Amino acid sequence: MPKATKEAVVKAMKQLDICFMVTKDGEGFCSRPMSNNAQVDWDGDNWFFSNGDTRKITQIEKNPTVMLDFSGEKDWVSLRGAAQLHRDDKELFEEHWTSDIERWFPEGTDTPGLVLIQVTAEEAELFGASGEGIVSLG
Repeated sequence: MPKATKEAVVKAMKQLDICFMVTKDGEGFCSRPMSNNAQVDWDGDNWFFSNGDTRKITQIEKNPTVMLDFSGEKDWVSLRGAAQLHRDDKELFEEHWTSDIERWFPEGTDTPGLVLIQVTAEEAELFGASGEGIVSLG
């Protein structure tokens, strides 16, 4: 099995969309499925839309450290990094919007309380055809 590299992580991420986002609060860890908004040119940041009044937003406000676990046909990637919340940034919303997520946000980027979560990966753990091991991304 080849050793994991940053290039191998980038290659693997091109094939991955759905992940589990893990956040932490005072009671432990919470995990939920999230869509990476079909972003295929991965540059180390992942982008997720959310309503602003969710438990994950409250948890990120208290502790921005998150984990993203992706699974594909040939590769599995676990990213650890820091989340940043973007509110009321219509230009940034438009940049990352895809029509696939209108089923959750029928008012699009005009959805009241819409938040864009930016997760900047600091470390990746890769398993599968593209390689295996831990890669520092910071």
